[in-house]
Amino acid sequence: MKIAYFVNSFKSINWGGQATSFGIKHLIEENYPNATFVPLDLPPFPMNKIRIFRIFWEKKLTNAIFADDFNSIIKYLKKLNIKEDFFDNFTHVCFNGEGAIHAKSGHLIRLMGMLYLAKMKGKIIASINQSIDLNNDHNLEALVSKVYNLCDFVSAREPISFEYAKSIGIEKVQLIPDAAYGVPKLSQEEIDLRVEKYNLPEKFISVTGSSFLGKDKKSVLRVARIIDILKETLNEPIIFLANAKTDIWIAHKLKNKYNYQVIEPPVKYQDAMAIISKSRLVVGGRQHPNIFAYEYHTPYVSFGANTIKNLGVGRLQKYPLDPLSWDSSKEQIKNAIKTILNSKIEFGNVVINNFKIFG
Repeated sequence: MKIAYFVNSFKSINWGGQATSFGIKHLIEENYPNATFVPLDLPPFPMNKIRIFRIFWEKKLTNAIFADDFNSIIKYLKKLNIKEDFFDNFTHVCFNGEGAIHAKSGHLIRLMGMLYLAKMKGKIIASINQSIDLNNDHNLEALVSKVYNLCDFVSAREPISFEYAKSIGIEKVQLIPDAAYGVPKLSQEEIDLRVEKYNLPEKFISVTGSSFLGKDKKSVLRVARIIDILKETLNEPIIFLANAKTDIWIAHKLKNKYNYQVIEPPVKYQDAMAIISKSRLVVGGRQHPNIFAYEYHTPYVSFGANTIKNLGVGRLQKYPLDPLSWDSSKEQIKNAIKTILNSKIEFGNVVINNFKIFG
C-alpha cells in the first residue's frame, strides 16, 4: 500500500494545517502500519496564479467531468499543470480537503479533476474533509457530489457539513472529527517546557484572527474593538496568536498600540497548543485554536469565519456558545465573555474511533 497524500499542509505556516496533516499521518500509521505514506506537493498553478487566466480552463475541466470525457480531463488538467502520470506510482490516495471545499476556493476545480484522474487510474481514494460549504452554488455542488461519489471513502468533520454533504447527494459521507483531534496530546511536562521559552505572564488571554478578516483598515478596527472590550472586561495581558498571513499583518498593525506579545511562525502548532492550554481564555475566529482550546479544556469565545466551519466545530463539541458576529454589540460580546468564564463547561472527549479509511 503506497499512499499519495495531498493537500500537503505539513509545511504550512498555519497551525491548523500542520495539526491536520500530522493527525492524518498519525492515524494512518496506527491503522495501516505497513503502508508507505508520501506527502505530495502540488505543482503551482500556471500563469502566476492569477485566477482570471485560469477560469477558462477550469470551466472546460468542469464540463469534461460532467461529460465523463476522460481524454478532455487529461487535456485540461495539463493546462492547469497536472500531468496524467501524477498518481501512477501509488495504489491509494488520501485527499486532505483542508479549507479548499468551499465556494470561494481557488483550488476546488483542479482538485476535483485530480480526484477524477486518480479514480480513472484505478486508485483507491479516501477524501478527508474539514468543512464542506459551497454556499448553495448548484454547479459546484453537482461537481463535488459527482466526484465524491466516485471516491471509496468520504468524510466530513462536523455535523453541519455532514448534513450538507448528504443534502447535495454525496452518498457515502461519514462523520469523522477533524484529524487535529487525532494528534497525541501533550503531557503537562512537555507543555511546561514548550511554554517556558516565551516568558508568558502568569494569567493571559489568547487572541486570534479569522478568515472573515482581511488586510484592510476595517479588519484592524474590528480586532482593536475586541481587544478594547477584553481589556475593559478582564484587564489581563493579551497574547496574539497569529499564524495566517492576514492575522500576522493585523497583529503587527496593532502591536504598538496595545503592547502585546505576538506568537507567530516559525512557531509550530505544538507550541501554540501548549500556550492555549495555559490561557485563561481564547478569543477569535480561527477554528483550530478553538479546537486546541477544547482539547485542553480552555474556555473560548468564537467569532465568525468565511464559512460555517466555526459553527460546525462548536456543534460537534456541543459547546455552549455559538460563534459571535464581528458586528456583535459591545454588550453581547461582554456578556459572552462573562457567561463562558462563569459557566462550568463540560468538556467532552472528541475521539476518532475508526480511521479505517481504506477498509
